[in-house]
Amino acid sequence: MPALLVGPATLIVLVPFVASLVVLAAYSIGYQPGGEGLSLAMWQTFLGDSYSWTIIWSSVRLAVVVTVLCLVVGYPVACALVRLESVVMSVIAYTVIFSPLLMSVVVRSYGWLLLLSDRGFVNSLLGAWPLQLGPYRLIYNEIGVVIALVHILLPFAVLPMITVLMQLPQNLREAAADLGASPSEIFFKVTLPLSLPGVIVAAEIVFALAVSAFVTPAVLGGGRVLNLSRLVYENIGNTEWGLAAVQALILLIAAVGVLLILERFNRRTFGEASR
Repeated sequence: MPALLVGPATLIVLVPFVASLVVLAAYSIGYQPGGEGLSLAMWQTFLGDSYSWTIIWSSVRLAVVVTVLCLVVGYPVACALVRLESVVMSVIAYTVIFSPLLMSVVVRSYGWLLLLSDRGFVNSLLGAWPLQLGPYRLIYNEIGVVIALVHILLPFAVLPMITVLMQLPQNLREAAADLGASPSEIFFKVTLPLSLPGVIVAAEIVFALAVSAFVTPAVLGGGRVLNLSRLVYENIGNTEWGLAAVQALILLIAAVGVLLILERFNRRTFGEASR
C-alpha cells in the first residue's frame, strides 16, 4: 500500500530526471541521429582547459562560502525561535524569516541590486554622519552575490535546524546544568552535538541551491561573477549543445559529490548521537 501511494509521485519526479540525464549524456558524447559516431571531444575540450577548472572552483567556493554564512547566521536564529514562548512573537518571527519565500528570486535579486548600489540604501547609510564611510562597491562582484544568496537561502538553512532543535529533550540540558555545566558547556557538549544532523541537512540543501544558482549571480554579478550555471546558459544560447551538456553534468557531479560527503558525515554523526 505505501508503494502504491508513493509510486505516482516517484515516477513524476524520477522519469523526467532520468530522461534529462540520458539526453545530456548523449549530447556530451556527440550522439546525433545519423551522425558520425560517439566522441569524448567535448569532455576533453572542457576538462583540458584551465579556465574551466577555474570556473568549477569558483562555483564550488561560492557555494561553500554561502553555505557557511547561512549556517553561522541561521543556527542562532533557529535556537532563538525554538526558545520563544510567546505565540505572538513566534508568529512574527516565523513570518519575518519565511515570508520572503513567497516572493520571486528575480524580484529579491533586483531588490538587493537597488539596496547595494553605489547610491543605494546600504551605501547611503554607511555614508551618513557620523559614519561617513564608502561608498563601497557592493554590486557586480562576488560580495553582492554572497549577500543576496545568503538572504535568499537562509530560510532553507533555518527550517531543518529548527526541526532538529525542537526534538532535543529538554531534560538533557537540565541534567547537564544540575551536574554543574555552564551555559557554554551545555551548548558545546549537549546542544550542538545533538543538533549536528540538522546542521548537516541544512548545509546539504543550501549548498545544492547555491552551487546551481543562476539568477542571483547573473543579476548581482553583472557578468563578472561566472559559475557553471552561467556557462551552461551562455552555451545553450550559442547552440553549443554538447559543451553545455558537459558543463551541466560536471555541475551535477560536483554537487552530488559534495552532498555525498556531507551525507556520509551526517550518517556517522547521527550514529554517534544515537548511541
